[in-house]
Amino acid sequence: MRALLWGVVTAAVLWSGYWFAGSTAVQRGAEGWVAQAAAQGFDVRTAGIRVAGFPNRFDLTVTAPAVSDAGFGLGWRGDTLQVLAMTWKPWHLIALLPLAQTIRTPDGDITVTAAKLRASVVLHPGADLRLDRTILETTDLAMTGPAGAVRVANATLATSEDTSRRNSHRIGLQINGLTPVPAVSAALPDLPAVIAGLHLDGIALLSAPLDRHAGETQPELTGLILRDATLDWRPLHVIASGSLAVTSDGLAEGRIDLTLDGWHSLPGLLGAVGVIDPVLVPTLLRALEIMAEQAGTGTGVLTLPLTFRAGRMRLGPLPIGTAPRLAYRQ
Repeated sequence: MRALLWGVVTAAVLWSGYWFAGSTAVQRGAEGWVAQAAAQGFDVRTAGIRVAGFPNRFDLTVTAPAVSDAGFGLGWRGDTLQVLAMTWKPWHLIALLPLAQTIRTPDGDITVTAAKLRASVVLHPGADLRLDRTILETTDLAMTGPAGAVRVANATLATSEDTSRRNSHRIGLQINGLTPVPAVSAALPDLPAVIAGLHLDGIALLSAPLDRHAGETQPELTGLILRDATLDWRPLHVIASGSLAVTSDGLAEGRIDLTLDGWHSLPGLLGAVGVIDPVLVPTLLRALEIMAEQAGTGTGVLTLPLTFRAGRMRLGPLPIGTAPRLAYRQ
């Protein structure tokens, strides 16, 4: 009995020592990140950093975090940020993100509110702490800025390491009940006020692994494989798949195949979100009508390639603008 008691006491002392050593490391790590960010020119402020959760968790709480970069006019602040981990698997992190946040941009502040906003990050155990998978979930999200408010009923963003390719991660996105800014809705009176669903399944190709060395290796996007993307905004319904490479100057190059149902609404949508000049909307609409007549589909489904080449973007044979920038090369 005495031996058992001493065994329990010894285990408790060792576990307590492990927790206090771990909590100290977490505290110093968070404070070290703040110092490192400040050394790189960022203004990082908090009202306090503390670690709790004894004996089974490391609960890091950052009160009133704020990060800004005056040179670019960017910033972020929130009320409370928490990062939680179980003591026996510290490589699995749960982040409870602030339900009230403000993002500062050169064009004005964006206020973000949500009923739920949480993330999970799982790393590979080991010295490099390579990213394995992540998931971000939100409900009743609202983002209000100078252009108005965007609202989302619920959304999930998930990533997982793709072991079949070097330095790649599979990305899944599902957004339900998306209400665009008023200007977009006003420009598209023939479409419902709420987008029923937006789905994406793709693979991001990177120049280096996402691990603790990322600050030095600076992983960049080198390509994107779009397995399936679907916009359900009936009567407009779009299905897309294809692949893009990132050129040396960071622009997209490649081809995306589009299947368009209710394509009459597409030119107005592209103009409303700034993909094409709004003055080109009638021209694009007429061109799509001619292509549908030539294909014999009438008002039905239209299949077209969206190509990106030499810095330009084409829908079928029609030039519609500049290719999007997918990365900023140094």
